Amino acid sequence: MKDSEHKDISDPTYSAADFHLQLFGVRLRWFATLLAVASAGLFVYLLTEGDKAEIDFPVVITGQAAFWAVGIAFVAWAAIAIVNWKTWFRRKKNAA
Repeated sequence: MKDSEHKDISDPTYSAADFHLQLFGVRLRWFATLLAVASAGLFVYLLTEGDKAEIDFPVVITGQAAFWAVGIAFVAWAAIAIVNWKTWFRRKKNAA
């Protein structure tokens, strides 16, 4: 049986605790970093657009609502990326 950090989502013993470990462990550090950078870029773009800002996927969001939606997503992905990288650095330091 695999440990929680390496379990596949199709494993019948996969649980919320396994998901939490994978989300805030080290497995998603690059994915979360990529999404945080993309969200930051979109956030800056929407900031420059002002009230003309518009997101068309998956629903149409315009104006300040688009700005705040992307801003909240950026903060969430950045926080997950930071926690993942800190955990990875800590594990790397302890393994050496």
